[in-house]
Amino acid sequence: MEMHFIMCLSKPRLSYNDDVLTKDAGECVICLEELLQGDTIARLPCLCIYHKSCIDSWFEVNRSCPEHPSD
Repeated sequence: MEMHFIMCLSKPRLSYNDDVLTKDAGECVICLEELLQGDTIARLPCLCIYHKSCIDSWFEVNRSCPEHPSD
Protein backbone atom coordinates (compact mmCIF):
# COMPACT_ATOMS: atom_id res chain seq x y z
CA MET A 1 0.00 0.00 0.00
CA GLU A 2 2.84 2.38 0.79
CA MET A 3 4.35 1.81 -2.68
CA HIS A 4 0.98 2.54 -4.30
CA PHE A 5 0.76 5.80 -2.36
CA ILE A 6 4.27 6.83 -3.44
CA MET A 7 3.55 5.98 -7.08
CA CYS A 8 0.31 8.00 -7.05
CA LEU A 9 2.02 11.06 -5.59
CA SER A 10 4.97 10.91 -7.96
CA LYS A 11 2.83 10.64 -11.10
CA PRO A 12 2.78 14.06 -12.79
CA ARG A 13 -0.50 15.91 -13.15
CA LEU A 14 -1.82 16.25 -16.68
CA SER A 15 -1.44 19.62 -18.26
CA TYR A 16 -4.26 21.28 -20.16
CA ASN A 17 -5.09 24.18 -22.42
CA ASP A 18 -7.74 26.60 -21.25
CA ASP A 19 -10.21 28.20 -23.61
CA VAL A 20 -13.65 29.79 -23.75
CA LEU A 21 -16.42 27.71 -25.33
CA THR A 22 -17.87 29.12 -28.53
CA LYS A 23 -20.91 26.77 -28.39
CA ASP A 24 -22.65 24.51 -25.87
CA ALA A 25 -20.77 21.23 -25.44
CA GLY A 26 -22.76 18.80 -23.29
CA GLU A 27 -22.08 18.02 -19.64
CA CYS A 28 -19.06 18.41 -17.37
CA VAL A 29 -18.70 14.94 -15.86
CA ILE A 30 -17.17 16.37 -12.68
CA CYS A 31 -19.97 18.74 -11.60
CA LEU A 32 -22.68 17.37 -13.93
CA GLU A 33 -23.56 20.92 -15.04
CA GLU A 34 -23.87 21.87 -18.70
CA LEU A 35 -20.84 23.24 -20.55
CA LEU A 36 -22.28 26.41 -22.03
CA GLN A 37 -21.10 28.93 -24.59
CA GLY A 38 -18.87 31.47 -22.83
CA ASP A 39 -17.74 29.07 -20.06
CA THR A 40 -14.00 28.87 -19.38
CA ILE A 41 -13.00 25.28 -20.00
CA ALA A 42 -9.92 23.09 -19.77
CA ARG A 43 -9.07 20.76 -22.67
CA LEU A 44 -6.88 17.83 -21.63
CA PRO A 45 -4.44 16.03 -23.99
CA CYS A 46 -7.06 13.26 -24.45
CA LEU A 47 -9.40 16.04 -25.77
CA CYS A 48 -11.85 15.72 -22.86
CA ILE A 49 -13.18 19.09 -21.72
CA TYR A 50 -14.33 20.26 -18.29
CA HIS A 51 -15.05 23.53 -16.55
CA LYS A 52 -11.64 24.93 -15.69
CA SER A 53 -12.57 25.34 -12.02
CA CYS A 54 -13.83 21.74 -11.89
CA ILE A 55 -10.64 20.20 -13.28
CA ASP A 56 -8.49 22.41 -11.04
CA SER A 57 -10.38 21.05 -8.01
CA TRP A 58 -10.17 17.50 -9.42
CA PHE A 59 -6.39 17.80 -9.81
CA GLU A 60 -6.04 18.71 -6.12
CA VAL A 61 -6.73 15.04 -5.29
CA ASN A 62 -6.31 13.20 -8.63
CA ARG A 63 -3.63 13.20 -11.28
CA SER A 64 -5.45 11.88 -14.32
CA CYS A 65 -8.44 12.53 -16.55
CA PRO A 66 -11.74 11.70 -14.80
CA GLU A 67 -12.82 9.71 -17.86
CA HIS A 68 -9.45 8.07 -18.60
CA PRO A 69 -7.89 7.27 -15.19
CA SER A 70 -5.36 4.79 -16.56
CA ASP A 71 -3.73 7.34 -18.91
